[in-house]
Amino acid sequence: MGAKLFSFLKNKYFLNIMSKKVMILGIHNCHDAGAALVESGKIVGAVNEERFTKRKNDVGFPKNSIKWLTSLGGEVEEIAVPWIGGSALISRVFPSYEEKRRELWRKKGKKPSRINMHLRNLAFKIIQDQKPKEVWEFFGKNIGSYFIKKQLKGFGLENRKISFVEHHLAHAASAYYTSGFREAIVITLDGAGDGLSGSVWIGDNGELKRVRSFKASASLGILYGAVTLALDMKYSEDEGKTMSLAAYSYPCKIEELNKIVRYDEKSKELVSDFEIKYELLLAEWIKDNLLWKYNREELAYAVQRHIEEEVEKIVKDVVEEYKIPYIAAAGGLFSNVKMNMKINNLDYVKELYVFPHMGDGGLALGAALLLDYERNGKIMERPEQIYFGPEFSDSQIEETLKNNDQIKFEETDVINAAVEKILDGEIVLWFQGKLEYGPRALGDRSILALPNRAESRDMLNLLIKKRPYFQPFAATILEEDAKKILEDYKTPNRFMTSANMVKKEHWQDMVAASHIDHTTRPQILGKKENKLFREVIKKLKKQNGIGAVVNTSLNKHGFPIVRSPEDAIWTLLNTGAKYLAIGDFFVEKLK
Repeated sequence: MGAKLFSFLKNKYFLNIMSKKVMILGIHNCHDAGAALVESGKIVGAVNEERFTKRKNDVGFPKNSIKWLTSLGGEVEEIAVPWIGGSALISRVFPSYEEKRRELWRKKGKKPSRINMHLRNLAFKIIQDQKPKEVWEFFGKNIGSYFIKKQLKGFGLENRKISFVEHHLAHAASAYYTSGFREAIVITLDGAGDGLSGSVWIGDNGELKRVRSFKASASLGILYGAVTLALDMKYSEDEGKTMSLAAYSYPCKIEELNKIVRYDEKSKELVSDFEIKYELLLAEWIKDNLLWKYNREELAYAVQRHIEEEVEKIVKDVVEEYKIPYIAAAGGLFSNVKMNMKINNLDYVKELYVFPHMGDGGLALGAALLLDYERNGKIMERPEQIYFGPEFSDSQIEETLKNNDQIKFEETDVINAAVEKILDGEIVLWFQGKLEYGPRALGDRSILALPNRAESRDMLNLLIKKRPYFQPFAATILEEDAKKILEDYKTPNRFMTSANMVKKEHWQDMVAASHIDHTTRPQILGKKENKLFREVIKKLKKQNGIGAVVNTSLNKHGFPIVRSPEDAIWTLLNTGAKYLAIGDFFVEKLK
């Protein structure tokens, strides 16, 4: 028997099966669509559809993302799909629904009439909390899987098992399983998903237990987005501008915001005394009733202060109850780096970790990580980097460069070439290695400039970004310089998910990479990750004494971060930039 078993184990076919990589594919096919591939506690790849289609926060089935991920090799064993009911179910049955909704948020479609908005508000009030939950789950899973399987046929994956993951559980999993914490309080907050606007969980040695649920009908995320709309900006896209505008106001409190949504410390719930739930109608009410009395800066300040205070109440409440000082967070509201700074600086919080792709674009990875843990029981360490997307060889880059007659290029030491131009006060587009995952540029698809020249900020805006005057640029700071430059530095934030105060003696050093209130949104770059990018900053430091650089995303305003060499060259040619460091090549635009 033993000899036969040994002979069987030596069988080549059996060994091939045993060595085959088995993976979980996460698919998010709503707004900011994307996909992720996970294998035994390791993230194989993750990317969003916008990077292929060049449509920011693109919606629908992420066919390009899936095509790239399945080209990496291995066998997909199971499909993880976040978000079961509500708008996710509607958009799976009627794909144009999500597209039309996004067009309204971006103010590209015709503005609905007030009557239309009130009718939508009635529908919202009926379905927003998705009761009874069992009915929504039944239809969401059965109808949703039917349409998803149809779309998976083109990839030969239609027979794979599909497992649905509730929206806020997927957010919680994305935060907890990438945090490196074994024990943590996990908080999710966003607009709405699967009947909730947020949740609180306890993460304990790989297991997630829900301890709080916040109904979608009381949403801090919808409030903040509606204020953004009322300020004539884009919902679910320009909230960072609202946060930036807030710094230009004197302190201001608007009591009406409490009526719209607040945290009730007795019931331990987010509550609302307001009848308007639909974001467009809520924005119109804010315009009519709040912008009539307050200016734009005051409204931005008030809503920023309001969410900071309400989220702080939630954090204080759960930390006191569960005696856990480590917080992992996800959901679109946690893209607010000023709010995150307030939380991280609380005396009773030892560390706040925010999942780098905190919005719905990160749901695919969260769902895949959850299923992978349930199947394999492995917990990953916190990643030091999140370069999970496509990369291109020098031969691919050179071929692309040769096909363009509007540039000249040479193979050279791109570090020295880039540093020389940056020290001369120029802006350099920087394209290297794998594409970053999430909304932040972290040194592979970046635009670089000197941080100690106010002109850097002005040039970036005039030539490339065309941002409003109140929106600052971010920085990358060497880890060994972080304590020297930052006032409230606690732990290295690798992913630009929180703000810090710049020390007074370094205000001028960081003038182009900080805000009017002297905060900056830094990527703290350690000695182990992205050594090429690190060398650029080290060489700049030798010349100007500052271990930092302005680092903003490599894209033209209104477009997603570039993915390919073609995208990078297009950005060079269609902006006021002159120079591009790409692979081993330094490129100059011909006049």
